[in-house]
Amino acid sequence: MENNDFFTQEEHKQLILLYKRLLRLSKDTLQKDDCHKLKTHLVKAMAEGTIPRNVFQMNPIIKDMQTAVIVAEEIGMRRASILGIMLHESVKYNLCSLDSVKEEYGEDVAGIIRGLVKINELYSKSPIIESENFRNLLLSFAEDMRVILIIIADRVNLMRQIKDSPNEEARLEVANEAAYLYAPLAHKLGLYKLKSELEDLSLKYTQHDVYYHIKEKLNATKQARDRYIEAFIEPIRKKLEDAGLKFHMKG
Repeated sequence: MENNDFFTQEEHKQLILLYKRLLRLSKDTLQKDDCHKLKTHLVKAMAEGTIPRNVFQMNPIIKDMQTAVIVAEEIGMRRASILGIMLHESVKYNLCSLDSVKEEYGEDVAGIIRGLVKINELYSKSPIIESENFRNLLLSFAEDMRVILIIIADRVNLMRQIKDSPNEEARLEVANEAAYLYAPLAHKLGLYKLKSELEDLSLKYTQHDVYYHIKEKLNATKQARDRYIEAFIEPIRKKLEDAGLKFHMKG
């Protein structure tokens, strides 16, 4: 999948690595012709060139592949979710219809795309998300809980990628949304690792000095704890070694 206008040289390298990784993660879930049809579709999308980059100038196909890797590797989602992520932008920008997706990939995939498109429309109509009403609307618009899991994964991916972005205003907005909306949703759904990551990155982007102060304190505490554990287990290790036993010890 190559289009010199659509990808920078670095993005093309990312594309190849992500594509191989996604195939490896999803090989047991995709149907026989899914990969060929998806690749053909993405080549067409690149040729059309109508799917724009976001405010951080991220390549849309790279971004969606990164999100698909997260849902497959860190959440354990399968075929419909992966294909829904990779195809929803094309439906949103009228490169293909929901009916054609349904015919090619089935109602399960089309249903997820329908939910993702509805949420995008909700965002465009309700730019202020800091209300319980918006959270309830989000859940009702999604219809399928997998859609909520996907948008959490998408936000985690976005937060991971924007650390070096010069667009400070947009990064602050995304970080505040992550803390107010997506971290609580992740917590409710039991995605505790992703929830903690969203909170950590949000603090890092919104209160840089506070974040690094806390990080330094935690590192100092860990070093002291490690020294205590090492002092505690050293006599035990020596006795085991003197006895000629083979062992592995964790503190």
